[in-house]
Amino acid sequence: MHKIIAFIGLLILAILLPQFSSAYVLGILVLAGVYVILVLGLNVCLGFAGQISAAQAAFWGIGAYTSAIINMRLGLSFWVGFPLAIVITGLVGLGLAIPTIKLKGFYLAMATIGFQQICFLVFVNWRPVTMGVDGIPNIQRPSIGGYLLRSDRSFYYFLLIWVLIAIIFSLRLEKSKLGRAMKALRDNQLAAEAMGIDTNKVKCIAFMISAAMSGAAGSLYAHFARYISPDLFVFSTSTLIISMLIIGGSGSVAGAILGAILLVALPESLRFLNNYYMVIYGLGTVLIVIFMPKGLAGLIGRIIEKLKFFLEHGRGREKVNE
Repeated sequence: MHKIIAFIGLLILAILLPQFSSAYVLGILVLAGVYVILVLGLNVCLGFAGQISAAQAAFWGIGAYTSAIINMRLGLSFWVGFPLAIVITGLVGLGLAIPTIKLKGFYLAMATIGFQQICFLVFVNWRPVTMGVDGIPNIQRPSIGGYLLRSDRSFYYFLLIWVLIAIIFSLRLEKSKLGRAMKALRDNQLAAEAMGIDTNKVKCIAFMISAAMSGAAGSLYAHFARYISPDLFVFSTSTLIISMLIIGGSGSVAGAILGAILLVALPESLRFLNNYYMVIYGLGTVLIVIFMPKGLAGLIGRIIEKLKFFLEHGRGREKVNE
């Protein structure tokens, strides 16, 4: 019950916040929403299935470039580019999963890092398609029923709908038969295979879903920023997305959301410290990883359990006294 109340409270806050935000803060809120979808996508692969992927920024870039090229080169709208970005990126994720299906741990991480670097080089050097380091400008905003989402505030609410869809999808996936199979694979692959789970198939599906969600985030970002270039879809961005998930709580939908929002908002809120803000930001990140191995979601969960314990025992004492 408390989870539902917390979700409704956060949703109301998300709806009201843009009404009191400057254009700068509104831009940060939109970026946070995009990162929420990205981290939820990584959570499917790493948090649910236990398969590390250091190529999330590459999938983000593939989705962004697919939607931007369809819009600018072919003259088609967001509503054509968006689903195609999801499908194409999902197929690329499946294409990465198939040859790396037997790899684990460090070797899988290195394979995905290599894929990340290859994609970055393609974004930079395939100038006839991607326009290289110059990037693709003047990407059109989406329109709904003839209404163009010209303002950042209108786009924020549009993005919020897709963030909610990504959250609901992640929650449903976690409770589904496929989600349970992913968690079994994560916990013990041999035991999962002994239970009759096709672990290779589950790995491929996890990569495909993770990539497709990143493609959706890429399309949404491209049509918000109206300009994309390769310098955003780099390896350091992939490590940032991984950090968001670990700090928030890997395997937890709430943790993915918390980690994404925190690591987007925290650097911006500490900029008044000039050159010291990155030191504080980095130190805080390290301390969270060391002292909270289950992330912020795990810490909040423990606090809630302790509150429940004290409330239940407090009621028990009151009954005894009576």
